[in-house]
Amino acid sequence: MKKAIYRTLGLAILVAGGWYGYRYYKQMPERLNLIPTAKVQRGDVVIRAYSRGELRAVRTVTLTAPNLFGTVQVTDLAPMGSLGKEKDLIVEYDDSERQSALEEDRLSVQSVDEQIKKAKADLAITQSQDAVTLLKTRYNVRRAELDVQRNPIIAEIDAKKNVLTLEQQKRALLELESDIKSRQAQADSQLAVLQEQRNRSLIDVQRELQRIALCKTLAPITGVVATKQNRAGHFNFGEQMPDIREGDTLQPGMPVADILDLSEVEVWAKVGELDRANLKEGQDATLQLDAIPDKRFNGKIKAMSGTATSDVFSGDPSKKFDVIFSVDMPQLLAGVGMKPADIARIMATAEANAKKGINAGVNPFAPPPPEVTADDQSGGGGQRGAGGGGGRRNQGGGAAGGATPTGRGAAGADTQGRGGRGGFGNMSDEDRKKMTDLRQKMQAASPAEREKLQKELTDLMTKAGVTMGQGRGSGGGQGRGGRGGPGDMAGVADPIAAMLRRGITVGGFTDDDRKNAKLPLPPEQDSQVQVLLRPGLLADVEIQVEKLPDVIHVPAQAVFQKNGQFLVYVHGKNGKFEPRPVQLVKQSESMMVISSGVQPGEIVAMADPTASKKNGEKKAPGAGAMGGMGGGK
Repeated sequence: MKKAIYRTLGLAILVAGGWYGYRYYKQMPERLNLIPTAKVQRGDVVIRAYSRGELRAVRTVTLTAPNLFGTVQVTDLAPMGSLGKEKDLIVEYDDSERQSALEEDRLSVQSVDEQIKKAKADLAITQSQDAVTLLKTRYNVRRAELDVQRNPIIAEIDAKKNVLTLEQQKRALLELESDIKSRQAQADSQLAVLQEQRNRSLIDVQRELQRIALCKTLAPITGVVATKQNRAGHFNFGEQMPDIREGDTLQPGMPVADILDLSEVEVWAKVGELDRANLKEGQDATLQLDAIPDKRFNGKIKAMSGTATSDVFSGDPSKKFDVIFSVDMPQLLAGVGMKPADIARIMATAEANAKKGINAGVNPFAPPPPEVTADDQSGGGGQRGAGGGGGRRNQGGGAAGGATPTGRGAAGADTQGRGGRGGFGNMSDEDRKKMTDLRQKMQAASPAEREKLQKELTDLMTKAGVTMGQGRGSGGGQGRGGRGGPGDMAGVADPIAAMLRRGITVGGFTDDDRKNAKLPLPPEQDSQVQVLLRPGLLADVEIQVEKLPDVIHVPAQAVFQKNGQFLVYVHGKNGKFEPRPVQLVKQSESMMVISSGVQPGEIVAMADPTASKKNGEKKAPGAGAMGGMGGGK
């Protein structure tokens, strides 16, 4: 009997233990599936937008590799991070090929000059021979005329011979005069061809001088040198492209280095869609650099993008808007420990760079303007005294054409205004008309008369203040005046030497600037205070959007959007969460202001409690909430 009782008691204990074990097992998921909650609060709410950005220079100049019509090889390069002052040498390229081409063009000019001398000597000999032959033929005509005067006293047959002889001598004189004119015209055309070849060779010389000038790239503003990566080679995905170094061979137009003007910086950041709707240009912001965590700096919203973009490599697939913040530079410079004298000097540098118009008035979110090449900066050469045409695009129509009896400098073409006239300078219309008449007379005049007309023409040009081959035109419109071709430099003893004395101006820099340019000091040897600020420094940005007094608010993660309405899940007395629709007054990435639907003190869920489980895995807390969107902090 006792055995039965013990067995029954043991069985009851086992059943009770199994039951309680089952109940404990059923309760385990509920204990583990904890839902974060928050309390509904009432009070003053300051809606703030938070973001994170990096420092960038306001003004940046990109230096590109020139088109040298040959190998573009770097021979000297400014050190990375060095402070380059205006007119400092940043990049120098190998000019040996261009020097060789320049020597060939010089030899070509000298060869054409020798051909012109030979042609003129041959022409002088031919003219002398023609003059002797012409004088002899005229003597024969005069002798035949005298013989004809004897006809009344001589035999009729002899008289007839004299008449025939006179006609023959006159025809010979006409033929000789026609042949002389033909030979003169032929000689003039040959000289004109040689003169055109000479002008073309001079243009080639000037073009090579311009290409040699492009072999030195100088800094247009004062700033930090940032060397670009060499993208000329073939690299596989994932490989690190090296920076451009001395000895590298580049492609024309490739970016080589950036000049970053760190005397004025700005912060580039990204904000979410909800914060973007609350922001506007001119709003105040507070900036805090990671490098200076104990100080906060003032700033303002400078510009905002109109479209959102995403960066798949950043780990955040959400699209965000770019926002640019200006920084209070004196406060920032004082915060990094600069003295008032250094701050004044840096602000003076910023003002000087701003006057150059670099990146001024340009929308930072618009595509960059097309690059300006050497051909755009300089005008083409003229022919037979015509001044060179001005540069294309907006570079101006300056001309440096030669003032010769055969032409005048052409006006440069410029989209911003009319170019200057080369050659004749400020010569009056009456003097120009006289010069045109003299040129026309010279074409049909004899050698003796031509020399006389040439002297009158020279006197007229001297009176007008114009010298042969040295007339200069002014820059056209608002663009820079480009140099034209050499024109007809027949009056210059050594046109190449004249070009070298006149110099080549490319990119606003003269030959003296390029000759005196030196590389900036390396960062470790320079003590400039501007380099204390580096582009790429990270900063936290806080923008106070609006202040709402005495309102009900909850975290953004507690509001969910389902079936076209906003819901919150309120914790009831039975321990369950009940959905309740609410009305929103204001919303941001981190805070929701509610007008009705909940009361202060109630507990709301910050994750969807109705989220279904799949394959034993719980849905991430906050999934489906409005606070799940990126941009919050």
